[in-house]
Amino acid sequence: MKPAPIPVNDNERLAALYRYDILDTAAEAEFDDFTRLAAQICGVPMALISLVDKDRQWFKSRVGFEAQEGARDVSFCGHAILGRDVFEIPDATNDQRFVDNPAVTGDPNIRFYAGAPLLTKNGSAIGTLCVFDDQPKTLTDQQITALQALSRQVIRQMDLRLLVRREKELNQELVRQRNFQKLLFDSAMAGVASMTPSGLITSVNPAFERLVGYSAAELIQQKNIRLVHLDEELKAHASELSTQLDQAVAPGESMWWSAAMGIPEMRDWTYRRKDGSTVSVLVSTSPLHDSDNLLTGFVVMAWDITERKKVREEIERLNADLERRVLLRTTELARTTEDLQMLSYSLAHDLRQPLIAIGGFGHRLKEEVVSDQGQHYLERIAASIEQVNLRADALLYFANLSRRRLQRATVDLGQLATAQLSDLKRQHPQRQLLTLVQPELLTWADPELVTEAMHELILNAWNFTANRDQSLIEVGSEIGENGETIFFVRDNGAGFDMAYVNTLFEPFQRIETVPGSAGQGIGLAKVKRIVAKHGGKLWAESEIDQGAVFRFTLAGT
Repeated sequence: MKPAPIPVNDNERLAALYRYDILDTAAEAEFDDFTRLAAQICGVPMALISLVDKDRQWFKSRVGFEAQEGARDVSFCGHAILGRDVFEIPDATNDQRFVDNPAVTGDPNIRFYAGAPLLTKNGSAIGTLCVFDDQPKTLTDQQITALQALSRQVIRQMDLRLLVRREKELNQELVRQRNFQKLLFDSAMAGVASMTPSGLITSVNPAFERLVGYSAAELIQQKNIRLVHLDEELKAHASELSTQLDQAVAPGESMWWSAAMGIPEMRDWTYRRKDGSTVSVLVSTSPLHDSDNLLTGFVVMAWDITERKKVREEIERLNADLERRVLLRTTELARTTEDLQMLSYSLAHDLRQPLIAIGGFGHRLKEEVVSDQGQHYLERIAASIEQVNLRADALLYFANLSRRRLQRATVDLGQLATAQLSDLKRQHPQRQLLTLVQPELLTWADPELVTEAMHELILNAWNFTANRDQSLIEVGSEIGENGETIFFVRDNGAGFDMAYVNTLFEPFQRIETVPGSAGQGIGLAKVKRIVAKHGGKLWAESEIDQGAVFRFTLAGT
């Protein structure tokens, strides 16, 4: 026995077979008619419609044969699908391929076999229409032609069966979608109505009935949608459209004019209900088109916004009241701030003359007092005067800064930092200082103010790295989580305890991490106010003896 070879395109052939979804299905009279007719035409007792699967042949229809399927490797049909013409074996006992085949040596004792391949439209042989006998036989040309014709009809029947099944599935899906759409239509919270191009109502859902107070029977094919609209609103909207479009728009057409132009519209309207009462609605109007894109009507969805409108009006009233209060409070705050600024300015300015006088008298007393204790007291008076002067200067500075208008321009913070660090190196050649300055640190800020801010930050880093054998000051930028530019000044100095970070930027607050390194406690306070005036933020991170980094942003960068 010689098994049939597997075609090189067997995977493609099997895919064509599986598309019909016919394997292991129940018998069908249409296919049984073909097998009976084939047996009669060929004058044999047995006929099959055999579909050749991967490892088996399965029989969709059979005449004179009991088995439902058989092994592919011993099948006659496995050989028949290798060609396009009828595959005929007059006497299997004389054919070396089948002489010892189980179907030849045993039941059903096949001697004669003829199989016409079932060829799909793409040429795949998915099986055969075959006839066989337990006696040797040869078909006539007419019988071969008829068998081929019947095999083509089998394929057409399979195509028809597939088409019918798909159409049935599509119809079922269509019914499901229609039922689902009807469920949505009937259960929608919004009122939904469809109408003809002239406005005649063709369908409404229960929500629309409740909204307008009319029943579906009173509306469908009976009333125009204009029934529920107020004439004055239609006229006002028609006038508005006529002005916009520079052409006349009738009031009765204004409610769907935009939709008719292919532009879905959502607009507030007032509906008049059957009992004469009115209801505020938000209406969405959309056009309906047929398969030729011709306008067949409109569909409107209407939501009752009466309560929403009341809430909106109340919110508008509250907002107006809030704006009035905010304006009043802002005016009061501005007046208070101005008063405080003037007070700070006056205090700082008016303290000058008494301090000058006290300082002068102290200087003269220092020449006359000879005791050590007296000199000590006079030195303490002079130091206190200096502190008051510094605080007065700070008050003047902060008062002037709050009144100052920003004059923004493009500023390169890298150039500012490089210039200041170069000055510090020149003034203190004994210091070992390594500087890392990122080029083109561009920002949009007030040049004078950011120069002062950079001066204070770099001076702070300079002071706190004084005791390092090798000082390191780095100036650069990085990108924040929200895409903003963050500038920084980093040093390897003494650092500070983060427990004091909340008071670090307040005026006259000092952290004496390195003895003698801190200034008067206003430098970082200046930086904070300069950054805040630019709409930015300043913060610091540090560990004791691990250096510190000061980061800041400037709005507009």
